[in-house]
Amino acid sequence: MVILIALLGILVVWCAGKAGEKKNHAVKEILREHAVKENEWASLLSESEPQEKEVQKMPSVQEKEETTEDQPKIQVLLMTNGYESYYHTEIIVQAQGNYEIQGNLTGILKNGETMKLQRESPEFSGSSVKLLPENPENRLKVLSLTRGQGNPAYRGSLTVYEDENGLRMVNELPLEQYLCAVVPSEMPSSYPKEALKAQAVCARTYAVVQMQAQKRKDLGAQVDDSVSFQVYGNSQEAESSNEAVKATEGKILLNQGMPITAYYFSTSHGKTSTDEVWEASAPSAYLKSVACTYDASEPWFQWQTEISMEKLLENAKNMYGEISKVQGLEIKETGEGDAVLNLVLQTDQGMREIRSEYDIRSLLAPSGNPVIRQDGSSVKGGTLLPSAYFTLEESRGGDGNLQGYKIVGGGYGHGVGMSQNGAKGMAQAGKSYQEILSYFYQEVELGNVQDVVNP
Repeated sequence: MVILIALLGILVVWCAGKAGEKKNHAVKEILREHAVKENEWASLLSESEPQEKEVQKMPSVQEKEETTEDQPKIQVLLMTNGYESYYHTEIIVQAQGNYEIQGNLTGILKNGETMKLQRESPEFSGSSVKLLPENPENRLKVLSLTRGQGNPAYRGSLTVYEDENGLRMVNELPLEQYLCAVVPSEMPSSYPKEALKAQAVCARTYAVVQMQAQKRKDLGAQVDDSVSFQVYGNSQEAESSNEAVKATEGKILLNQGMPITAYYFSTSHGKTSTDEVWEASAPSAYLKSVACTYDASEPWFQWQTEISMEKLLENAKNMYGEISKVQGLEIKETGEGDAVLNLVLQTDQGMREIRSEYDIRSLLAPSGNPVIRQDGSSVKGGTLLPSAYFTLEESRGGDGNLQGYKIVGGGYGHGVGMSQNGAKGMAQAGKSYQEILSYFYQEVELGNVQDVVNP
């Protein structure tokens, strides 16, 4: 019996350890997703006008006949303030129009009324309560949530789930309505209409792929509202972006009949990359490296910063723990789009080859140090290097000792797919959204969402 109890104890400790490993892995994967999809408003809101250059005429994207079937719906998990967690301690909503309450306490939440939900609130039935709009134009304002626009107001229905971790909010609404809150959150609504149309098609296509993957299925949703998927509801809807969604209604990018993963990013460094930056086993046919000078006047097109050996050691310790000294860095391999694919870190524990785009940008993160952009403006460095497109130059003291590195780079973001500021420049140069999409994505055609998603 004693031996059995001991074995059970060991099993409990082992399971707890595995659960901890799984949680840490999940957190790291979320951070990696953030790195893949990050965007920078300081870049996109730049008022500098891109140079209009003569370019070769790009073929229009082939279009398939559009259907008029009802759009499918998407389930969006709404995160807490700062996108820190999926679980809320309390939720306060205010009705803009009447809502039917489905739960332990049924009834109507009337226009202007508020509802406050906490764990074990009497409204819960079977661990959830659902609010259904009587009119499709109604919105629920979430007073307990703050986004860039203030308190966001959501179309569609809202289901609140209760479990041992807290409360989860899932917003279900038609895909096209979802895009009306995504497009202005991912691209300024002041951008040219053809750029906004291109963004709408990319956002719709990306959403369809994520709807099919259902990565948040275990939480009652398909996507969340953060940069792990697409930013949703951070900015208010705008007439210009709504028009872009309407003008491209249902249109998605297809390669061999399947929706593509329509990656996009803020600003290029003069060309785009393939998905080799993420060590793709088989590069996607539609993601090719193409020249891009339409965003050449944007501040982030070129930049430079510095990292000291002390900061480099601090970053290395955060990533690898056991390192106590860093001796140097060396770029071993660059890719088709000039992204650094292999960075060698020389340490007291031996050499480490860093191949992940996320890890490379994390290691060289200039957090707290200034990043000088090509227009002379200085931006405080964050937890990631602006991009993986850079060169290194040693900085040595008078005694010849290595003090750090000057990093000269360009672009903002992962560099794969469509440059949003490049799309802006192309639109200003008179290009259509079809030409923009044909330029950044190869071997694609415009299909309809109903071709691949059953409403």
